[in-house]
Amino acid sequence: MKALTALTLTLALASAVGAAPLIKENLATGFRDPMEVAIAPNGDFYVVEREGRVLRVNPNTGGTFVIGEVAVQALRGTDPKSNYGREDGLLGIALDPNFAKNQRLFLFFSAPDVVACRLSRFTLKDGKIDPASELKLLEIPTQRENKVCHLGGSVEFGPDGLLYVSIGDNTNPFESAGVAPIDNRDNRVEWDAQRSAGNTNDLRGKIIRIKPTETGYEIPPGNLFPKGTEGTRPEIYAMGCRNPFRISIDPKTKTLYWGEVGPDGRDNGDKGPRGHDEVNQAKAAGNFGWPFVIADNKAYPIRDFATNAVGKMTDPAAPENPGQRNTGLKKLPPAQPALIWYPYAKSDEFPAMGEGGRNAMAGPVFYHDPSRKINILGKEDDRTLLTYEWMRGKIFKAKLDANEKIEKLEVFMEKLVHPMDLEMDKDGSLVLLEYGSDWYFNKNGSVSRLRPDDGNKPPTITIKAAANTYSVDKAADPEGGKLVVTWYLTEGVSERKLGTGSTVTVPAGSFEEIRAVATDDKGAIAIARIPLATLGGLPTLALELGKTRDKPGFGESVNFKVKAERMPDAGQIKVRARYIPPTGHDAGGPEFPEDIAKLATASQCLACHQVDSGVVGPSYLDVALRYSGQADASARLKEKLKAGGAGVWGDVPMPPQVALKPENADKLIAAILSLSAGMTETRGTPVGNIRLAPEFGAEPGGAWEISAEAPSYAPARTRIPAK
Repeated sequence: MKALTALTLTLALASAVGAAPLIKENLATGFRDPMEVAIAPNGDFYVVEREGRVLRVNPNTGGTFVIGEVAVQALRGTDPKSNYGREDGLLGIALDPNFAKNQRLFLFFSAPDVVACRLSRFTLKDGKIDPASELKLLEIPTQRENKVCHLGGSVEFGPDGLLYVSIGDNTNPFESAGVAPIDNRDNRVEWDAQRSAGNTNDLRGKIIRIKPTETGYEIPPGNLFPKGTEGTRPEIYAMGCRNPFRISIDPKTKTLYWGEVGPDGRDNGDKGPRGHDEVNQAKAAGNFGWPFVIADNKAYPIRDFATNAVGKMTDPAAPENPGQRNTGLKKLPPAQPALIWYPYAKSDEFPAMGEGGRNAMAGPVFYHDPSRKINILGKEDDRTLLTYEWMRGKIFKAKLDANEKIEKLEVFMEKLVHPMDLEMDKDGSLVLLEYGSDWYFNKNGSVSRLRPDDGNKPPTITIKAAANTYSVDKAADPEGGKLVVTWYLTEGVSERKLGTGSTVTVPAGSFEEIRAVATDDKGAIAIARIPLATLGGLPTLALELGKTRDKPGFGESVNFKVKAERMPDAGQIKVRARYIPPTGHDAGGPEFPEDIAKLATASQCLACHQVDSGVVGPSYLDVALRYSGQADASARLKEKLKAGGAGVWGDVPMPPQVALKPENADKLIAAILSLSAGMTETRGTPVGNIRLAPEFGAEPGGAWEISAEAPSYAPARTRIPAK
């Protein structure tokens, strides 16, 4: 067996200035676009992934078990640029309040058999989801064409056993100039949020509240529209939502909180205010305004998209829905202002939110409990709402007064990797789900536990393999305490304890993973793992090179042919040539120097870009190759950083990087452009030739690495000597 080394998954992380230091224990990783986490009474975590997997995690051992796979409509790596169902998939999970006894869980997902989002109840049998147990509670018809997005998908039980589900407006936001998508023209269905969020007779753009029963659900009292009200749906608790992402319910007051992902408009204009993200608070059922108002009830005018004329301004106290596709009430309930709102730029009202990309989420409300093992905050922060930011990688604490109004707002923790869900565990610690570094198709999502730094730093451990024997490579405790290493094997939906010690031998059988858990004398843990089986490998590309000179030199051409058992779409094929000098470090690809990597991280650049993989925006290497050889490249990129923009690399806009100092912008741009040194590429064809890079000052006599890549394929790479 090939020897592998698993790095420690436990580390210490400092919180923001002014907040107490926190310890972050990484318990499991390798998730594929994880969407939401639920905590079981026995302490296990249940995680859903966008493409349909449901996982159980044992936080004490790091064991991760696939307990089911739900058939869903979702964007797949086989067609990553599809404009159909861009944000569909398995979106949310909640465990039944009586889960310990009935083993029931609720999933919200994009049904593959109908064009609708579905809320279903499933029951576990022998630790796995029993497909035959599915009870379909609710189906919400949607559209999936023409880049529609915003599906929300958070599922949460309140303390009274009522179930809340968030659903987005299911609208294309990219052709409304960053303001209200209220396109009333014929054949513009997917561009009109009046039909969904602003429609009292439609469940999209809403947070619904129901009471599950043995055979379905009932409507609880106190929803926005009494049952039987003409032109309304009684399930609606909150309406006027754009993309309500991650909800939470105060366990004492039952107040509902949610993060609202806002539109992209950068400036105020005659067509409406600039875009804002929101954190909303609903003490009772209400209308939160979209697509007619935003933020603290900043109003949009009714716009005629046919003539571009601006008409009647919305009255937040008495909003109306004039849309031709509105099947509900024309006169809507009064619009409720947001609790927190902030644009791309600095917020005058909430300066602690900072600036840059935005994607608001709402987490739990903290209450100090001296009888609990852990209090993540002090007694002075009793009744504090924790919100977090997917794009900015931060957690914020919003201290609430007795009337649940904000007394103080400040950063609590930062430098997170797209935080996706945040839940309070019964011991008082926080469970953090991180989505991973990319926008789609992550394989590095993770779940961690956050706890106050009590002076006991977690241990570290790495392990190695030789045949079927596994041993500790390195293990240490920062305080010099005694460590106990316990070994586990993953076997289906359970795990087998092998014992303790520095070395173990794996018995005969079929296992997915081996783990070593290092525990110090105060109970802090670190986990190292080595996979023992490949679960669903990718198809592989093959690369053939034509006849070339014995050692091709700079500026010459190399013929190539890309092959595969099942060929990818030709337009997705990318062939690159990279020069590798005969001396020096070959890291396997371009990378930033350490100081530039720190600068990019501190400037939040890596929330949207990676060096050699696309996230929200293009990879930095793609940018470098596009501008390679252009004399004005540095000036053009500096202007793009200053002004922001959209459309060059896709629909998602880049906000102006106003916080980046000019001297740091120069350093970052120079580092980006330097990534393409010695590299060339060609795209969109499986057969052709690639011209090698011109001479760039590197020592001759190295090698050329030729690679072929396509989404959802294992790449092909080969090296040939260079002149």
